[in-house]
Amino acid sequence: MDPNLLAQLHGDDWLELSALAKRNTLTPEQTTRFLQLYRAASKDLSRITTVAPDSLEAARLSAIVHRSRNHLSSVPSGGLSGFARFFVVSLPLSLYRLRWDFVIAAAGFLAVAVLSGIWAGTHPEVLDTFGDREFRRQFAEHDFVDYYKENPNGFFAVGVWTNNAWIAVQFVLLGITGVYVIVGLFSNAVNVGFSGAMMFEFDRASDFFLYILPHGIPEISCIILAAAAGLRLFFAWVVPGPRLRRDKLAGEARSLLVVAGGLVLLLFGSGLIEGFVTPNPIPPALKIAIGVTYTAAVVVYAWHFGRRAAAAGLSADLDEHQAGYSVISTDR
Repeated sequence: MDPNLLAQLHGDDWLELSALAKRNTLTPEQTTRFLQLYRAASKDLSRITTVAPDSLEAARLSAIVHRSRNHLSSVPSGGLSGFARFFVVSLPLSLYRLRWDFVIAAAGFLAVAVLSGIWAGTHPEVLDTFGDREFRRQFAEHDFVDYYKENPNGFFAVGVWTNNAWIAVQFVLLGITGVYVIVGLFSNAVNVGFSGAMMFEFDRASDFFLYILPHGIPEISCIILAAAAGLRLFFAWVVPGPRLRRDKLAGEARSLLVVAGGLVLLLFGSGLIEGFVTPNPIPPALKIAIGVTYTAAVVVYAWHFGRRAAAAGLSADLDEHQAGYSVISTDR
């Protein structure tokens, strides 16, 4: 299509988009209109660059679309733009994309944990594989709780953080195997279920929930997210869809590595809770509330920014030139 004709037809819409992009805040109606104009302008820009990439219309519209994209993602220009993009677009969008994968993985984890706990609790011969009755009594009445108190709080917090972060990174990076993630998630769920069964055996159910829920809610959520990311990477390789397998896998890998980095940061928070809140003699309800609040804050963060980025058509992947699909030339 002729760039001049396209400018005549849609020039007013471009001006309206430019004006909205300069506003600090938008009403819900303006936001809807802004998204409509942004999508239409992006299509117009694609058409113009196909036939006349060096035209004045292409340069003008490119500036408008670029400004609008920055407005949508709230990412400022300058040296901190990459840092801001990570927290405002890439990380929340990657987590948002995993929401249904997470639900499925979490349901499977909880089902295995509950069923294995019931199985072990109703079959004494299963519990005997962990040790004799006195060994299990020692675990339920002393070892389970002492684990959270035997080391200084700061040292313990850093220890559990590094361990959980390493597990999360492995789940993402080795997700391409498929088997590693499934076996790892299954074994963790079984360990939770069997530990609960031994605590219930000696009427220590209150200790089990009191010492596992405050940090366990955010911690296990992060591990399940890592498993969901790893399995998505596996299916990108096995079922690439219409794209080339290598392109699908590369794109998912770059986006999901963002999840690995984000989970390392999020697990630091759960490590602090496990090190300083779980063993602290504060009211049980407050302990659990802290863990729930932290998890809820992460969910709200991912939902708000992730849905916003998804609605704007943004991507957690690198730009084409950053990913190596194209080369920007300075020759004119």
